[in-house]
This record gives sequence, C-alpha cells and structure tokens, in this order.
Amino acid sequence: MDKAHTLSRRTLLKASAAVAATATVSGLHPVAAIAQDLPELTTMRSTSKSWLWAAEDFANAMGYFKDAGVTVNSIASNRGTNIAALMGGDVDIVLGSPGEAMRARTRGIEIKSFIASVNRYASHIVVKKETLDAAGVTDASPVAEKAAAMKGLRMGTTGPGAAPDALLRFIAVTNGLNPERDFQLVPITGGGQGMIAALGQGAIDGFCLSSPTSDMAVDSQGAAYLFNMATNPPPFLDVYQYIGATTAEATIAKKRDQLVAYAAGIAAALKTINAEPDTFKTWAVEWFAGMDPAIFEAAFANNSKIYAETPVPTAELFAKNVEFISKVNESMGAPALPDSLTFEAFVDPTIAEEAVSG
Repeated sequence: MDKAHTLSRRTLLKASAAVAATATVSGLHPVAAIAQDLPELTTMRSTSKSWLWAAEDFANAMGYFKDAGVTVNSIASNRGTNIAALMGGDVDIVLGSPGEAMRARTRGIEIKSFIASVNRYASHIVVKKETLDAAGVTDASPVAEKAAAMKGLRMGTTGPGAAPDALLRFIAVTNGLNPERDFQLVPITGGGQGMIAALGQGAIDGFCLSSPTSDMAVDSQGAAYLFNMATNPPPFLDVYQYIGATTAEATIAKKRDQLVAYAAGIAAALKTINAEPDTFKTWAVEWFAGMDPAIFEAAFANNSKIYAETPVPTAELFAKNVEFISKVNESMGAPALPDSLTFEAFVDPTIAEEAVSG
C-alpha cells in the first residue's frame, strides 16, 4: 500500500475533524472545507450528505485537494436543480446528474461537464413495505412487475428536472406506464429530512432518493426497497454516468489550474475508494454517524461499489445519458435532446485527463 494512503483510524478521524471551515454563500448550507492558504473553489450539491457526493467529501477529509493545490468549499442547496448557480459567480462547480446540465446546454448556457465520479444511477426507490407486500413485489421481482407496483402511488421526488424525478419517469415509460397518469410525482423540499418526514406523515407512499435517506426510510419508516439501484438496477442502468461535475466555460477560462487540481483530488479519492475500501469505510462510519450499525453495513456494502475508477468522462456513457434524458423528455412532452448536443459540445475531458496524467 502506498505510504501516502496508509492511515491509522486516529489519523483518518483527525483528517475528518479538520473539515471545519465552511463556505459563506448566503442562504445555503455549508458542508465542508479545508482551510488553507491555497486557491479556492466552491462546489454545490443538492443535499449535505450522500454516498453520491462522498468522493468529494472523502477527498477533502483525506487532504487530497490540499495535496493537489486547491481548497474546496462544499455547500448544499437542498434543491433538486442547481445549474443556474454556476451563472452567478459564487459557485464554481455543481455536482449532480447530467440531465439538468444537458438541458441547460441546449438552451445556450455555456457550461461543460468535466468529471465523472459515480457510474451507477444510485438514487433508490423505496415504498412502504405493507404496500409492496400487498402487491407481492420485492426488489428481486422482474422490473415490469416492480414498475406496475407504483400504479396509484404518491411518489416523492426533489422536483421536476431533478434526477429522482427522471428515474421514476424513465422506469415508467420503459415499462408501459404514463408517469403523468399512472402515479403521482410529488415534489418534496428539505432534502432527505423532508422526504423522511413526508413519508412518516403519510403525505407520500414512497420516494426516490439516494442512500442514506433510503436506508433511513427502511430503518425507521416501514419502507422497503422497490429498486435498489446500486445492486439491482434495470439492465440499461447497470453502468451509467450518474454523478459528475459541471462548471461554466468562463470558469474553465479563468480557473483551469484549480479545476485540474480538483480533478486530481477526485482521482485520488476514487483510487483509494476502489483499492482500499477499508480506509473509505473508516471515514464513512464517522461521516454518516448516527446510522444504525446494521443499516450502515448494508448501505456500505451496496454503495461502496458505485464509484468510477477514473474521473475522465467517456463518449460511450455520454451516449447513454442522451438516450436516457431523451426518453425522460418525451414523458414530459418535451423534445428529445438535439443532435447538436454532442460529446464535444457538452464535455471537456481534458481537465480530468491532465489530472490523471500529471
């Protein structure tokens, strides 16, 4: 094992504790930063803690961004869509699924995707267990039967255009359902806590969101997995670039060196996550503190395998993104993504390529 990556538990927890300085963007929820006399980048994600953003949080805790020469301040919006924040100047990078960014690019917004970090569509669908029991369906059932089990249900999402909404629509339209008629998509605010509260209060019958919120619903709200997307996704989504980083073209022009450093930090995190899962697990135990140990073990076993090997985006997975989003658009009465939205138009892989080759 590389000496630079060999950490005792005490050292790792000290590194996690060092994630103390916070971003100061008004009205948002600071997640983490490592205060250093280095150039800074501010990133935004939808929720504060999720396995989806863990590569960035792990990189911060391990000092990988510092080693690469950049300070990263992470903030959570508690919204499902965030690309507009790139235009205001306060946010340099948005973490999230490609759908919102692709649609924005087709509207002429000058942004580029430049990092891939999660290669599973790891937002899960959970439903009240009593409802699934009555339907005779489990996560192991055929996809078509699981989709049919959502008929008549109120399914919580983070809002139109966001990834959970898109997944519910995709599963519907690829299994003969109409998401506008066969079940109800209910926008829920407040991130994971809002979703758990809505389920507990009976405002929704299930929802789509990432772990650990999905695991918390199973643990405390009588829910069960209908689609565990980390372990049993529909075949088309078995490998899929789900979470990446997007930035404005103006930011690339002004801060390319910092973006390369950010990509280097993510690359180091992905390498450790995939090669040294015990190191990642030691950090994750503390990061997701408060989870029932049995629930954490199951969540880690599932979600520790969702990460990309490299942060470099690929044309192959971009093509799957286009196909997926076009089907989702169709379900919303919107046109398919135009042919002008090519890999070259939407993605700048050279930033991550420089980071991993340096």
